[in-house]
Amino acid sequence: MIPALILLLILLIGLIGVYYRFFLRRLFRAFSLPEEAKGVRIAHCVLTLVLTGCSLMIFSTFGLMMLHFTVFSAVTDLLVYLFRRIRRKPAPKRPSRILACGLAPLVLVAGVLSYGWWNMYHIVETTYQIPTDKTLSQPYRAVLIADLHYGNGITGEALAEQCDRISAREPDFVLLGGDIVDENTTLEGMQEACALLGSIRSRYGIYYVSGNHDRNAYRNDPAYTSRELYGTLTDHGITVLEDESVVLNGDITLMGRADPGFSAQYGRASVQELLEKAHADPDTFWLVADHQPMELAKSAALGVDLTVSGHTHGGQVFPIGLCDRLVHFNEMNYGCRERDGMYTVVTSGICGWGFPIRTEARSEYVWLEIGGA
Repeated sequence: MIPALILLLILLIGLIGVYYRFFLRRLFRAFSLPEEAKGVRIAHCVLTLVLTGCSLMIFSTFGLMMLHFTVFSAVTDLLVYLFRRIRRKPAPKRPSRILACGLAPLVLVAGVLSYGWWNMYHIVETTYQIPTDKTLSQPYRAVLIADLHYGNGITGEALAEQCDRISAREPDFVLLGGDIVDENTTLEGMQEACALLGSIRSRYGIYYVSGNHDRNAYRNDPAYTSRELYGTLTDHGITVLEDESVVLNGDITLMGRADPGFSAQYGRASVQELLEKAHADPDTFWLVADHQPMELAKSAALGVDLTVSGHTHGGQVFPIGLCDRLVHFNEMNYGCRERDGMYTVVTSGICGWGFPIRTEARSEYVWLEIGGA
């Protein structure tokens, strides 16, 4: 797997480098720069390396912009080439210069990323009906919030407004599906996020499962420890379910799984072990909260009624989600499905990671209507 990824990366670098060599040669010709001059040749090589390197800085906002520019520019050039082949006429000089400067793809990038910024901050509500054959004393309304990555997108008053909005609908319980914070969240930000989420009013409580970013393990100088995070969550009335379970109103057995990203270090119980540990009553509704949508077939075979997850962000930046749906990086990318008697819900998350841009899927929190009509 790793050699294949390395080979793919080398191929990608080569293709981008070849494209920028063509792009810059066309640019220099459009403005009548002497290609054979030593200074022009050096500038050509240096700029090719710089532009190729910038296009590969995919974990920064600038790199994301450059990668979009590279793709849009290459597609634009391909379409112009095909158009000229069909018409069999040389292009006028002024449009050629505009094309050479990359103005068209720049406009496209500005439009797409502006939409991505708006889409990141425009949070919507998504509702799924989860029917069940189990006899419940009442229908339940739960809300699932995941992938906040506090500090990257909505913070402070914007998050407080969403929490008030949720409280106004009187959820029976709240599920925090992991990656509420990440390695870029400050200690103060972590504390603020816990306080705001802990302010949501519900009948049967707020429950948290860890995500792969929550432990703040992707940097050498973490702003807070896992113990500090869990302590702060608890201080604000949020129950941490780390391979633990709880029974809600005698109707719902809620099991929270530890994130698999740290199973080698901290361990991770199987669903079978959680059921045995909880002495789960088969007459109750079995709900598993797991940050990453994994081992779904195993859960269904054990009789789990519903699993909820986040992690995928629905792709966040196109075409990651499309690729996920095609090659299945995750067992499920987004949405709600029923298979073998078990419902699975994967949310795209209330925000996103890395940069405040979402060009794929929506920022959302999910209402789960369990039982009832």
